Amino acid sequence: MENIYSEEQETVKTVKTRREKVDFLLNYSKSLRVVDYKNHKFEVTLN
Repeated sequence: MENIYSEEQETVKTVKTRREKVDFLLNYSKSLRVVDYKNHKFEVTLN
């Protein structure tokens, strides 16, 4: 594992994204709740 990260990378590719996609992901992450109940995890999206 350390061999993979110890090598220097010469090129870095920048990723461009649209503002709408960033807003969607931020809003989704704000509305997502994880509920623990008796050794189970439930993911709930609040609308």
